Amino acid sequence: MSIDSWFASMAAAEPEPPRVFHFSECLSIISALPPADVISAMADGFIAFSRGLVSVAPIQTLGQPPLAHFVGHPDAQACVKSAYVNGGSVFVAKVAAGGGGLNSGLVLVFSQTTFAPRAVFLDGGFLTELRTAAAGALSAQHFAPADLSTIAVIGCGVQARWQLRLLASVVSCRRVLSWARRPEQMHALVAELRRDGWASEAAPSLEAACADAQLLITVTPAREPLIQLQWLNRIAEAASGGRRDVLINAIGADAPGKQELDTALVAAASLCVADSRAQCFERGELQHAIRAGLIQSDAVVEFGAWLDGPRVRPRGLVIFDSTGVAVQDAKIAELALEQASAPARSDSKL
Repeated sequence: MSIDSWFASMAAAEPEPPRVFHFSECLSIISALPPADVISAMADGFIAFSRGLVSVAPIQTLGQPPLAHFVGHPDAQACVKSAYVNGGSVFVAKVAAGGGGLNSGLVLVFSQTTFAPRAVFLDGGFLTELRTAAAGALSAQHFAPADLSTIAVIGCGVQARWQLRLLASVVSCRRVLSWARRPEQMHALVAELRRDGWASEAAPSLEAACADAQLLITVTPAREPLIQLQWLNRIAEAASGGRRDVLINAIGADAPGKQELDTALVAAASLCVADSRAQCFERGELQHAIRAGLIQSDAVVEFGAWLDGPRVRPRGLVIFDSTGVAVQDAKIAELALEQASAPARSDSKL
């Protein structure tokens, strides 16, 4: 066959072009997704992952050590993640980037059968924000104290807002203390939350934000520990069988070297849960305590394994280490595709 004939045959067999969803369309899809459906999809993904039914490629992280910083902002990074459910219909590649208050990204969906691209979501990184927040809400469903009365959010950027949006669908508590390094960012979040019906306050200090919270959500790009064990005497007592149950959803540490919690605080936990044990030991909050020998890797429970069996929440401090597993991107892409083809629904609250 000549080259010209080969080109002609390829042109005749050209697959349907992928559906391209522009940013405004992605926002419409996201706003139409019921939080319960998103959280349930994340649970299914974590369970499949822990059962070994998901293929996940190594993560690429750009803009953070050991690579050079981006010129736009020293805290900025881009993550490239890809995965597929074994035997499923699609495979997914995602790029999400952000820093300095800016977000960007896209999600590519391909057929596992024909390998042709099926969809391109120019989502600006918001599908990643949504699936990350859904993991935090799922953690709160299983590990937050039943008598939850105070939430603290440390870091007041985009993901802080998403965490609270999804959290509102699974807990009744509406008291939030906020803290951020930039006071203007903190006060902006407090004002937004008050407009949305939260009993929201700006904490006078990081220590004050943590002192009475039963659920701490850390969403910063920190590379040094922010939350200190000595501040959290009540948490330390609870971890030793004392008075209170506490959950920390550690969201910010998602690359080697990042850290939000004092290693002694991690070591004081009654239970450490990882979205992916392998990822969290390399790039999550747990990397530092593992490396220091303060906790043993076999003591860390993978979230999907917890969800997959009858488990009883231990008393005291639970730490959920969320690094973002690519199966979450596969699951949110599947949901987005379904929603794009579905009749309008009225039960979304995002």
